[in-house]
Amino acid sequence: MVLHLARGLLKRYPVLRSTWPVQQASAWRLRQSRRAHPRRMASWYRDALDMRTRVFVSNLELPEAPQLCEPTSVLVTLLDQEGLRLTSRQFALKRNASLVLEVRDLLPAQHRGHVQSGQITLDFGGAQLGSSRAYLHWYNDRSLTSSHEKFGLTIPAVGGYWTVPNVQDSDEYRVFLAVANLDTQTYISDVTLKDDEGHALDAQVELPPNGSRFLSLETLFQNPRGFLHNRPGVLYFGNNRQPAMYYYFVQNQRLGTWRAQHL
Repeated sequence: MVLHLARGLLKRYPVLRSTWPVQQASAWRLRQSRRAHPRRMASWYRDALDMRTRVFVSNLELPEAPQLCEPTSVLVTLLDQEGLRLTSRQFALKRNASLVLEVRDLLPAQHRGHVQSGQITLDFGGAQLGSSRAYLHWYNDRSLTSSHEKFGLTIPAVGGYWTVPNVQDSDEYRVFLAVANLDTQTYISDVTLKDDEGHALDAQVELPPNGSRFLSLETLFQNPRGFLHNRPGVLYFGNNRQPAMYYYFVQNQRLGTWRAQHL
């Protein structure tokens, strides 16, 4: 009844919306809504002998609207490759502060160094500021490569965002695909590899809800090296309807280094 009367009063006298009590009440409702419905970000991680993962997330004010930056919280959840939750940790994030998290330190002891593929989700309870986007480092003793996470569960992109260019398979370079299913339904997709003359090989990947995979070309295709005949090819995923996260990693086998690209 009180809420109904208040709304009716504001509708009748809109000038009241600019008064201090009404603005404070509106800001409080907005904060409550963000806490109840945090903005989810997601990405892919690996914790193995050849690759570890580090996560960065910031809560920095914007020069044009510094009042939007308020102390907030971030809930970090790690899933295994089958989409099962391994752990969740909540962190406080002050104004103009950043978090640097080693995924290995968050994992239960028995899983450290043994997660070949997993999904990481970050539930950010604050305003959507430009700085609040999470970034990841994948690294080992010889290299470091990085990318950013995916916003939400929509895919506002053209088909090229599911295409891997310059696919190689040789004694020096190998390509790996990291795929994370952001959907609560099973993700199934055709995967097509084409050589420089347009000839095609087809395969299929299937990921359980919230699951992920780290796949080499040899896992997907029979004799990809012979098929590509020492020339770079292209690869693309057929299912661009369900929400998923795609990366490709190039491994220098001689140096033991990695280079990542977010699709």
